Amino acid sequence: MVGVVAQVRIQGGRWESLADDLVTSAPDRLGWSVPPQATVVYPQNAANTSTEAARNAGAGGFPTAGDAWPGMGEEGETCPPSGSPQEASTPTDPWLFLFGEPGVGRLATAARKRLRLLCEAAMNIGQTLDVVRTAEELAEVTVPRLADLVTVDLSESVVRGEEPAALTGDLRRVAVQSAQENGSPVAAGEPVHYPASSHQARCLARRETVLWPDPGGARPVQATEGPISSVIVVPLLAQDRALGAVTFTRWRASDPFEDDDVSLAEELVSRAAVCIDNARRYTRERAISLELEGATASLQQSLALQRRFTTDASHELRTPLAGLRAQLEEAQLHPDQTHPGELIDYALRDVNRLQAIIDDLMLLARLGAAPPAAFKRIDLAELAEAETRSRTGDRHRVRLDVRPGVMVDVVPSQICRVLRNLLDNAQRHAAHIIVVRVRRVSGEAELSVTDDGPGVPEAERDHIFQRFTRLDTARSRDQGGTGLGLAIARDIAHAHHGTLHVQNASPHGARFILRLPLITPS
Repeated sequence: MVGVVAQVRIQGGRWESLADDLVTSAPDRLGWSVPPQATVVYPQNAANTSTEAARNAGAGGFPTAGDAWPGMGEEGETCPPSGSPQEASTPTDPWLFLFGEPGVGRLATAARKRLRLLCEAAMNIGQTLDVVRTAEELAEVTVPRLADLVTVDLSESVVRGEEPAALTGDLRRVAVQSAQENGSPVAAGEPVHYPASSHQARCLARRETVLWPDPGGARPVQATEGPISSVIVVPLLAQDRALGAVTFTRWRASDPFEDDDVSLAEELVSRAAVCIDNARRYTRERAISLELEGATASLQQSLALQRRFTTDASHELRTPLAGLRAQLEEAQLHPDQTHPGELIDYALRDVNRLQAIIDDLMLLARLGAAPPAAFKRIDLAELAEAETRSRTGDRHRVRLDVRPGVMVDVVPSQICRVLRNLLDNAQRHAAHIIVVRVRRVSGEAELSVTDDGPGVPEAERDHIFQRFTRLDTARSRDQGGTGLGLAIARDIAHAHHGTLHVQNASPHGARFILRLPLITPS
């Protein structure tokens, strides 16, 4: 650079002439004529003198002594004071004058564009704590201002939020931005593999930027329209660890990349690498936090189930235990008045009741913990038919109304338990007949059990599904079950992402309806 002179006059400021030693040497080498010192005068006609100065400047030389520039006064003078007669003829707009060797304007314009791109990148890259979105922001801000195609490839571990693993060339393309349609043969989200001889592989191996003025040979990046003019591959480095690589590509219609473009690309990628690494750390910390929250919730649920189990057991087990203790104590006090056969019958009845309650409580505690292998795809109609026909000793007849092909993904033993509990409940309340129906309703599988008994009052329809609940008109403890049948049935329905509710049947009776997610048979 031979030399540059710039002078700016701010409205209302003092005009200072340029020093001789700063401006005379460089123009002399260029063959320009420069006065020893600029003469500053106030123009009589600002418009005419401004035009003359512009004409002189356009001729290729400096304004000479005596040229009038807008806003200039005599040497050593300041601008006219406010309100003076000359103020009206003095232009009020600030202005800029710049001259230098040929090409300085192009360089200054390019530098200004690069600086503006860096400023916009600082504002637009890293707006979110998402790894993929941050990579997309880098690609979006650089196309088409720096490159015609930008691709960002990251390690699989980085995308998942894990610590960067050793890069072997197998990456995943997370961002693609192109000035043309279908600019990259590998779409975002797909894996990408670079051969060992590719520039991307060399960039990752050496962790250094690769400038490809003439791509030639094997092309890891190819365009669908026209050949490639130039490529820059920059490694994404964060704390001396490689996260991936960014490839900047220009088509033949664009000028090849220069050294300044390489510096700009490295600065952009360096800033993006910090943002991507921060997003990766956030992703990892968030995943760990969610795992801890899930473990905490599971632990709290387990503790709640244990407390509920203890409460239910202590509440319901006292009655048969108290009866059994009373019988044994009476036999101990009055052995001559005790009949051994009757005592054994009473004791066995209470023991059987205790066993049934414990089994039901254990089943309630295990609900929702079935492993995935326990789920099977079955036809709900076949299950209902098999369970119904296997029953013996029922007081009332059971009629089947099933439609085959109602496929569900369930734990078969648990759905059998639901149907068994519903049938036991219906047998205790039915007058003559019970109907089991299986069908599809509104995209769901429906299993219903209907009896012709007295029905369930509307105010009690939710209450009967609570544990150890018995309606006054239902049954006594001696005649009924454990009081857990309907509670178990509803919990099983919820564990299978289904529902269980009751409604009145026509003309009388109750209909218990189980609905489960329907699976379309393959």
